[in-house]
Amino acid sequence: MPAHDAMLDAHVQFEMTRLTGDGLDETVHTEVESLFDWFAGVRLDDLASPEAVTDAALVWVDTVSGPQASAIVVDALVSLKETFAASGETVEDVVSEADAVRWATALAGMDDARGELIDQLTTSKAYSRLVAHVVYQGVKSYLLKENVLAKRIPGASSLVRLGQRGLGAAAPGLEQNVDRQLIAFVDSNIADTIKDSRRFIDSMMNQETIATMTAEGWAVAADRPVASLATVLTDDEIATLVDLVAQQWSSLRDTALVRRVVAESVEAFFARQGARPLADVLADVGVSADVVVESALPVARSAVQHALDTGYLQTRVRTRLAAFYDTYEG
Repeated sequence: MPAHDAMLDAHVQFEMTRLTGDGLDETVHTEVESLFDWFAGVRLDDLASPEAVTDAALVWVDTVSGPQASAIVVDALVSLKETFAASGETVEDVVSEADAVRWATALAGMDDARGELIDQLTTSKAYSRLVAHVVYQGVKSYLLKENVLAKRIPGASSLVRLGQRGLGAAAPGLEQNVDRQLIAFVDSNIADTIKDSRRFIDSMMNQETIATMTAEGWAVAADRPVASLATVLTDDEIATLVDLVAQQWSSLRDTALVRRVVAESVEAFFARQGARPLADVLADVGVSADVVVESALPVARSAVQHALDTGYLQTRVRTRLAAFYDTYEG
């Protein structure tokens, strides 16, 4: 059917003109602007339900994982690390003192979170052992090195300048006895010591003190090259951490809690935003027709050109249109 073929060829050529060169730019502008005009009168509730979005989100929760995904994340993080390593900036170039203090002050003002963190720290066994060790070593050092015991031992004061070994020779078994007494003392008083340390930490972790500490820390780090951060983790350590996160996610995603969090988050979002025009919802996060066009066009031009060069674009346009012309009877 010559007429049939001629019409198909003409239609294919028309569509190709709209999808390439200046026609692509015009098409993208027209379609995106028309879409956003439509969004202005369409509510989120009109397009989807919370249940449908939840089901779609859970599909992603169930499928996004695996060694391939981990490998992609590792490659991205290693590339980021290499970018840091090649950077010539300093910490001061990236983070200002005002920003650092602002962050630290804001975090210090979160009283409930700060209290929970301090409680978790000061009630741990590791913290208890640390405090006990510091108290024990400090008191022992004071007793054996500051002449407190030496002054009570006849003839030992002349040996103090010889150090702890000389003092031990003057009073055999002294250090062992001090150890026993100190351990007993520390064990019996550690609970009160930890409570006092908890109060001290809490009093020190106020906004003013944190701001001062942050400013002091920033002053020390300001001239440090950003590139030095690249040495914190090796490539193997990055891979290990990503693998641990992936394993944790694999076990976490099947829990009822995660599925409930997804469902309730979607429901809450629809409750707040579902009745609003979709264009307004997108505008709240800075997405407009102009932003979409500006960000999409460079990618679209490159992708369409490659599809054109490889013949894929012509094939798809002709196949899609031919399905209509093959059934059209005039």
